[in-house]
Amino acid sequence: MGIVFLNIVDSEGKSKTLDDYTLADVGVGMVEIVIVNFAPELMMTGQDWLLTLVTVVAGDC
Repeated sequence: MGIVFLNIVDSEGKSKTLDDYTLADVGVGMVEIVIVNFAPELMMTGQDWLLTLVTVVAGDC
């Protein structure tokens, strides 16, 4: 998500922020992908507490 916003703000790529951001976002990016992919199915199957637990634990890492 952050990369999309950065591309909107700095569409010509004049700043070197994207280089720093991609290095810092390697671990967090994978967590975001997993949560976005599994959240709808967990909510539909009534496992919303599991989704909440996973999100809180992933946020602490």
